[in-house]
Amino acid sequence: MYSVIECGGFQHKITLGETVKLPKLVAKVGDELTVSDVLLFANGESIKVGAPKVAGAHVKMEVLQHDREEKIVVFKKKRRKHYRRTAGHRQDFTEVLITEIACGPDMQAVDVRARERARNRATAIQAMKIQVKKPTRAEKVAASQAAAAKA
Repeated sequence: MYSVIECGGFQHKITLGETVKLPKLVAKVGDELTVSDVLLFANGESIKVGAPKVAGAHVKMEVLQHDREEKIVVFKKKRRKHYRRTAGHRQDFTEVLITEIACGPDMQAVDVRARERARNRATAIQAMKIQVKKPTRAEKVAASQAAAAKA
């Protein structure tokens, strides 16, 4: 079973239990969102195409994390004119887990184990990105003086 939804001005083909990167959504991690902008619904036997949307179809998704894509470098140059410009860009995105796809009586939901696996993966990725700041020399000296004063 799969579906095509419209979110953030883009169309996404989604399947049940899949994690998808959507343009940044205003929602907290752990929130459950419902999208009713379903353009196509297929359950393996029949395909329903909307004009423009499929009536009675919806997709539920759970927000796993908010992050930014890898940096892309934009470089412009005009030869022999001393013109060069470099710019970078990182796009914000929201990673969601597709938890339910439904169209009328046809409905499928993701199992609990897959949901837990996706949550644990997102938590681990966020934990890897936390950078521990090393103490400065002044902070080290202050800490050693405080320790000497206690002793």
